[in-house]
Amino acid sequence: MAMLQRGAATLSPMVSRRRFLELSGKGLLALPTLPALSAATSCATTPAATSSVSAAATTSATAAASTSTLLDRVHLGLFGRDDGSLESQIASVLSGLDFSWLSPGDSVMVKVASNSGELHPATTHPTAVSMMVKALLERGAGRVILGEQSGVASVRLIRDGRRVGSSRELMTKNGILGAAVEAGAEVCCFEEHGFHDGYVMARLPRGPHGMPSSWRRAPHIARAITEVDHIVYLPRLSAHTLSGYTHGHKIAIGFLRDDSRHLMHADGERLYEQYTEVNYCEEIRSRLRLTVTVADAVLLDGGPDGGLISLADPRMILASRNLANHDAVSVGLLGWAKANLHHTSLTAGLPFGAWASLTNAGFVSAVGTATGLPWTSDDAEGISLYPAHDFLKGGSADRCLAHAYALTGGVPDRIAVDVSGSAAAEDDIVAFVGKTVPLLV
Repeated sequence: MAMLQRGAATLSPMVSRRRFLELSGKGLLALPTLPALSAATSCATTPAATSSVSAAATTSATAAASTSTLLDRVHLGLFGRDDGSLESQIASVLSGLDFSWLSPGDSVMVKVASNSGELHPATTHPTAVSMMVKALLERGAGRVILGEQSGVASVRLIRDGRRVGSSRELMTKNGILGAAVEAGAEVCCFEEHGFHDGYVMARLPRGPHGMPSSWRRAPHIARAITEVDHIVYLPRLSAHTLSGYTHGHKIAIGFLRDDSRHLMHADGERLYEQYTEVNYCEEIRSRLRLTVTVADAVLLDGGPDGGLISLADPRMILASRNLANHDAVSVGLLGWAKANLHHTSLTAGLPFGAWASLTNAGFVSAVGTATGLPWTSDDAEGISLYPAHDFLKGGSADRCLAHAYALTGGVPDRIAVDVSGSAAAEDDIVAFVGKTVPLLV
């Protein structure tokens, strides 16, 4: 049975309430049996338990949350749009995170989501970039490097050295580059470093039960990854026309060389598993320390660059050292946003649905023509189709998270989520996420 537990903790000036949300994977696959929460309860009870809230129950909830490792815990800040500035809200969440992995003088790559030159939520919020860069430098980082290569619809580097487009120009347009440089970061655009010299072959993980990787050939990833001590991800909260959503795991596509991106898209039947595995190659897995999503707005449908956009009310700031747990909760938040927020603008973007595979096939065929450079890879065998996963159902329906947990030792019994903020919708969001987070049995 799922448990949704909340325990009190010390208040900070920015935080009106702080609670621990614990989500049981098995219970989340039996939604009809989930007990309802009211604002007055300190912890959920099973049908066999008493409905009264006792001191022992509250103590048990707090104790259970405290046993969760810092590595696996998820921090969720929910803030009203009038409850302070975005900067102060981000600072409030960052102040509660574990940076013990950072030693004086270390180098850190901050990987952003900048598929295009569009503004947030199509890309990482510039304020999230500046606040993270400053936080790392203040905590002793010797160098902070902003790393990215934008999407192939805009930026290409092929084997013969020909290039079109520029990640640097796109990040100047969407404000990410200026925010990073002003805060003290260097900038590394992977396509600027050569097709051969700028990339290395990834050491992929073995699949579940020792099975081979989902890739036909190991992909090439940016060499710059191997030259830093740590990596921090800064994704956004967004739908995606090909994969359903683009959060933490999918941000790793920006590390891939042009031909590896082609192979992934062409081999569509393994699309979800392939981009998930990139995050767990030795080069990234051994360096990835933290994933932080700042949602001042949400791309509700469409994506990655346009679609139904809504201001986030409340603002949502999500952080974890565990990438899979981060994305499990972020998917729940996207589900809540889809159900409760109304779009404030509409830009060009196809919705995600059963036709996603055909959209992907069309995309593979169109990139070469659109950019004027052939898009190929040595091992692609035509373009294979795939069923669009119904990720909002959770469980094994989310092929990205199913594979991520299979690669990392299995689904946790529960995820402890430290919820903070003062948003009026906090209780509704906590209850919704508690029922929809896509954990697996």
